Amino acid sequence: MQKNLINICVLALLGSVTFAQQDRHFSMWNESPSVLNPGATAVMDEDLRFFTNFRMQWLSLTGEAFRTNTFGVDAKLFKKNNNHLGFGVNFSNDATGDLKFTTNFISVPINYTLEADKNLFFSVGVAPGFFQYSIKNTNSTWNNQWTGFGYDQGITSGESFAPDNAVSSFDVGAGFMLKYKFDAVSEINFGIGVNHITAPRAAFSTVDNFLFRNVNISVSGTKFDDDRNFGISPQVLLSMYGPNRNLVLGTYFDHELFESSKRTNYVQRSFISYGIFYRWSDAFIASISYKLKGFKLGASYDINVSSLNSATRSSGGFELFLKYSMMTDRSQYIHDRKLFRWNRNGRR
Repeated sequence: MQKNLINICVLALLGSVTFAQQDRHFSMWNESPSVLNPGATAVMDEDLRFFTNFRMQWLSLTGEAFRTNTFGVDAKLFKKNNNHLGFGVNFSNDATGDLKFTTNFISVPINYTLEADKNLFFSVGVAPGFFQYSIKNTNSTWNNQWTGFGYDQGITSGESFAPDNAVSSFDVGAGFMLKYKFDAVSEINFGIGVNHITAPRAAFSTVDNFLFRNVNISVSGTKFDDDRNFGISPQVLLSMYGPNRNLVLGTYFDHELFESSKRTNYVQRSFISYGIFYRWSDAFIASISYKLKGFKLGASYDINVSSLNSATRSSGGFELFLKYSMMTDRSQYIHDRKLFRWNRNGRR
């Protein structure tokens, strides 16, 4: 029964008219922001960033669990004062269930960040890319293959798939982001990203089926106290995928362990964060992360509270991320405990 649940979820993705299309999603979405919003590419204090996310979902079910991997890099190029070009490469792989329904995405987000004033930054970007769907049809069974005692895959199902059980297409996304810095360690970000703007065809059968446009609206921020020992980082993400909605909201609580350098050498802050989030009508999410110099490592666990919990036994998903950020150009900056970053002419 539990194995069939996974197959049913996958087969729902393959109908000629489907409202259950699946796209990449993470509980710790803000650790790979350019995947959801090209406007968030290279919008960070550092100059270069590498990141990877790994997610396993519904581990308590028998059969193959849902698995998602994302790898990415983004960097600032052609910096002039606080304006710069952002460039990145993202790759995502999603494998679902015993049918091995696999999705591969690759995109190249490019954006430009403009300093509106010393505290306000505006970024706009586009992400051309490519996606591929594939399925291992040899594992599938259909109603007309039921013999009364079991499924006989030797019986012709009558279902028609693409000859190589794979489809692919060009894809494109776009988005923008606004960042306002209250001071050196407190800020708020607002962004809107749209993926699958071209609504590319994605069907294994001869009946046309097109990807829904995916709209992601995000708000996140960080506020530290005057001593910079404790901070709070609330986050809200609303994803709209055709008729489907996904709302994740909650906050991190940040404790600084090691402050940034007060001298000219760039030394990044070190802190530990723990958070609680809620995915609307689906799961509570507990997370923890640790940042040491340029490295940041985190983990989260979803506690399923939806109607699926009778099958999942409240086990939603387990997620890991690793990120490394570095400053390649330190010539413009000196560091101070309160101001964190100044350039040489004294402007923030």
